[in-house]
Amino acid sequence: MPGPRLRPGSDHPDGGWTRGENRSTNGAPMARWRRARRELAGIMVGSRLPLRGIAIFEAAARLGSFRAAAAELRLTPSAVSHQIRLLELILGVSLFVREGRGVSLSADGVDYARSVRPLFQRLRKATHDIARRSGRAEINNLVKIHTPPSLASRWLLPRLPRFLSDFPGIDIRVNSDPSLSDEADVVIAFGDAERWQHQARLFLLETTQPLCAPALLAGGQIRKPGDLLLLPLISTRVTSLSWDDWFQRQKVELDQAGLKPIQFNPSHLAIDAAVNGLGVILESDILTREDLASGRLVTPFPGSGVVAASYWLLPLKETRAPSAVETVYQWLLDQAASERPGGDA
Repeated sequence: MPGPRLRPGSDHPDGGWTRGENRSTNGAPMARWRRARRELAGIMVGSRLPLRGIAIFEAAARLGSFRAAAAELRLTPSAVSHQIRLLELILGVSLFVREGRGVSLSADGVDYARSVRPLFQRLRKATHDIARRSGRAEINNLVKIHTPPSLASRWLLPRLPRFLSDFPGIDIRVNSDPSLSDEADVVIAFGDAERWQHQARLFLLETTQPLCAPALLAGGQIRKPGDLLLLPLISTRVTSLSWDDWFQRQKVELDQAGLKPIQFNPSHLAIDAAVNGLGVILESDILTREDLASGRLVTPFPGSGVVAASYWLLPLKETRAPSAVETVYQWLLDQAASERPGGDA
C-alpha cells in the first residue's frame, strides 16, 4: 500500500514541509513545492536510483539527526532536509517522524535503514580495497584510539579483528591512559549529557541495572529490590550510578550503617567477579551485552535500569583528517548505529 502523500506547508520548522492540507496557495512554500516537483521529475526521468538522497538518508538514519548528518557530509541542515523530502516523495512514504526540532525513524525508515546500511558498509570496504590495489590508499596507517578501559576490553576489542581483516592497511593502537588522550586521533569519552552534549556526539547510550549469575537467584529469595541486600553487592570506583542511588530510586530504605559493597576496578573486573558468582553488580548493558546474551549474567528485576551516563565520540581534530582516521571514525559510528533500532546487530 503506498504511503501517505506529502504536501507543502508553511509552518514546519525544518524547511516549510508538513503533512496535511496545503495551507498556502502562493508564495515561498508553493515555490519550494514546484522546485521539488521539477527536481523529482528530473530524477525519475534520468537515473531511477536517487543515490544522493539515499546516501544522505543513510547518514541521517545512522546518526539520528539531520544536523549531525549535515556536519558529516559537509552540507547545511536545510539541504539534508530537502534531500530527505525528495527521497520520501520518490518512495511515497515518510522515512522520519518530525518531533519538534528533532527527528526519529518511522517504521518504514527503520526497515529501509536496515537494508541500506550494510550496502554502504560494503561500498566503503570495496572503495578502500580498490584504492589499496591501485596504490592510492595510505598503507600501514597508524590510528590511535583513546577509550575508557572497560569499553576497550568489553566492547571495542571483540570488534577489532573484523575491522583489521576488512582494512589490513590500517594499524590500530588502543589506549586508556588519561594522560595520553591528547595524542589520540579518535577519542571516546564517558559521562553525562550536561558535560559532553555540546562538544561531542552521542555514541552509545548506556542503561545501568543490577546483574548477577543465575545461581544467585536459584533459591527464590530475591523477589523485590530490597531483597538484593541479602546478597553481596559489587561496585566500581568509576560508575554512573551508585548502589545508594539505585536503592533510593527503588524506594528501599537503608539503615544508618549504609552499604559496604565489594569494590573492583575497573568495571570489566567487576563484571568478571559477578559472572563467577561473587555477588550482584550495578553495571552497564553495553559492557555486559555478551554476558547477558549467553546467560552468564541475568537481571533480577527487568525494567529497573537507569540511564545516567553515556559514551561520547569527540569530533576529529582536523577538518580534513587522514583517510585512515576517517575510516576508523566512520567504522566506530557504524558499529554504534548497528546497536540502535533499525541496526544490524
